[in-house]
Amino acid sequence: MTIAQLMKEYNLEIDDIRWYLSILEADKLMNFPRDRKELTRYIWSGELSDNLYNMEENYLSSLQEQMDRNITDESNIRDFFKEAELTASKRKRSGDIPNL
Repeated sequence: MTIAQLMKEYNLEIDDIRWYLSILEADKLMNFPRDRKELTRYIWSGELSDNLYNMEENYLSSLQEQMDRNITDESNIRDFFKEAELTASKRKRSGDIPNL
C-alpha cells in the first residue's frame, strides 16, 4: 500500500496533512523552553522556515520512503493518519479555518 492510497482511505487531502503538521509545529513553539534566546535562535537560524517549507510534501515523501525501506510499518502511518483525520474533521466542523 502507498501513502497516497492510505490518504484516500482516510479521506485526507494534502491540506489536511498541512493542518495537522501545523498543529504539531504550533505545539512545539508553545512548549519551547522559556529561554527567549533559544526561541529567537530557532527563528533566526532559519530552522523554523526550513521546517515549514513544503512540510506536508516532505513529510509524506519521507513516510513513503520509510515504508518502502521497511523502516516503519503501515500501522505507524495509520496512527498518524487517524490523528490527521480527527483534526481535519474538527477543523471542518468548526468552520474557523476554511479549507484552502
